[in-house]
Amino acid sequence: LDIFKTKDSEVIRVKEDEGKMEVSLDTSQYRPDELNVSIDNGVVTVTGKHEEKAEDGSKMVSRVFSRKYTLPADAKAEDVVSNLSSDGVLVITAPKKNLAIK
Repeated sequence: LDIFKTKDSEVIRVKEDEGKMEVSLDTSQYRPDELNVSIDNGVVTVTGKHEEKAEDGSKMVSRVFSRKYTLPADAKAEDVVSNLSSDGVLVITAPKKNLAIK
């Protein structure tokens, strides 16, 4: 198993058009309280951390991911929204500034 050749399992789609940038991530392996979306200096960071321990303490499972996306130059950090669907798909949308039609 070559970990550097495995596909990026969380990323479903990254789409950008004239109106917005949209990132869809499969976060079904994580509870909502295990996910964090933050923005700093025009970079959106999405992290997830999940830990499970056996009741007798004999085993522990830990799963962590982190993704970073640079906002488009014409998107404002305060307009970015995230939405988590009931089936665990996290969608982050960064609307771009509407340019006046001349």
